[in-house]
Amino acid sequence: MLTWIVARAAGFTAYGLLTCSVVLGLALGLRWRSPRWPRWATTELHRFVTLLTLVFLGLHVLALALDGYMRFGLVELLVPLANHYRPLWTGLGVVAAWLALAVWASTWLQGLIGYRAWRRLHLATFVVYAAATLHGLQAGSDGRRPWALALYAASALTVAALTVARLAAARRPAASRPLERGAASEV
Repeated sequence: MLTWIVARAAGFTAYGLLTCSVVLGLALGLRWRSPRWPRWATTELHRFVTLLTLVFLGLHVLALALDGYMRFGLVELLVPLANHYRPLWTGLGVVAAWLALAVWASTWLQGLIGYRAWRRLHLATFVVYAAATLHGLQAGSDGRRPWALALYAASALTVAALTVARLAAARRPAASRPLERGAASEV
């Protein structure tokens, strides 16, 4: 019972941190900044929140591995679609976890793979986010509770609004983006 509670709590915490990481990443892409909070601080906060996301994701998986009721095997926890419990939805969670790890690792490998490859790989964050959302809604035991639905809806609306803002900003000519001028020197 305790392992199931820890698994659920760690899963929701990882999802909340994932949302924060995506929001911070989009804010960095929008070049939002404050004179009192430099861009490098936002970048470091983004990296730290992403690492915390992975820590709680690991705790989520570990608690599920130790849970005596559901009895997930190692293969079920590490291989997409190999699970006996809602294979599609748990498989999406496994895919999200592996992709999240790859995106995080790409940050440390950026010097080796180059900026363009890093940017392209970073777009997988949207797949991670969508897969994690569907995983929580469909595989999570709390996914249909009103408070959980409110959490997922608030998260999705925030990420969607920032994504739209990011896409709109990318379409504007560089000269009309006042927050970008001089921002490169802060990185």
